[in-house]
Amino acid sequence: MRIFQFYFNPKQTEDLIFDNFCYEPENIYEKKLGSLYLVGELKNALPKNYDFLKKLSRFIKENFYKKTLSKPEKSLKETLKETNDFLSKIAKEDISWLGNLSFAVLNIKNFVLNFTKVGEMKIYLIRGKRIIDIDKRLKLQDIEPYPLKIFGNVVTGKLIEGDLVLILTKEIFDFFQNENILQKLRELVFFDEKEFKKILNEKKESLSQVRGIAFIISLSKETQKEKKEIITSQPLKEFNLRDFFSNFSRSLPKGEPKNLKTFSFSEMLSSFKQKNLPSFPEKNLLLIFLFFLLLILGYFLFH
Repeated sequence: MRIFQFYFNPKQTEDLIFDNFCYEPENIYEKKLGSLYLVGELKNALPKNYDFLKKLSRFIKENFYKKTLSKPEKSLKETLKETNDFLSKIAKEDISWLGNLSFAVLNIKNFVLNFTKVGEMKIYLIRGKRIIDIDKRLKLQDIEPYPLKIFGNVVTGKLIEGDLVLILTKEIFDFFQNENILQKLRELVFFDEKEFKKILNEKKESLSQVRGIAFIISLSKETQKEKKEIITSQPLKEFNLRDFFSNFSRSLPKGEPKNLKTFSFSEMLSSFKQKNLPSFPEKNLLLIFLFFLLLILGYFLFH
């Protein structure tokens, strides 16, 4: 699954605010619920409501991912009920956003789509050569003031590989429809960002006059390769023999004489001969020396 977000002329005027929010599961429990995508637009926005869409999205996300014991559809329905209560409390102090809010909520888990919307947001599905207005399945109701009910029904449907889901704000939808951009998208064998940008560049001058979002979800079975991770409290260092002997010399008892000489294998042999100690073939002595060296190495490695 790939996500594409296109913002058209944001911040030209401060009275129109639009944004989208993508939330992916953060742990194995949240993975049971799948991904959550929110697209919002607020017309005639007052300065005090510039963060309205962010607050609303954060509330939906936090409450949706708390319900990990339920199926995604049920979790979304319960979250929307809580969201209506949340908006009802806001409306007691500020009603300037009422009638100006357009908002789409989509949840996707294992190619199952659950979605709802409020306002003028448009949700389309392109499957092969077909363009389907899937939000027609929503039984949109007038906002009920007592108690305030903004979000209503949730629609569930099955997606397939190769599907293209488009969430468009009203002005962008009108532009796409008038300029036959939806038709051109339908003609693509598969959605390609470069090809889509070519289509938009042909309408570059006209696009400078519209504002809004085109949020596109391309359904494909793309998976990430598993990456093995080593968990450690400190970064692991590469073993260095020179560092090992340096640490070994520092670990010697402090009472050792300071005028230690550099060890020489040939000096050790001559010392044996001068003291008339039992002599061994040099090959055997070398093996004995290597044996003790391995013991020392093993001790410090395991230590």
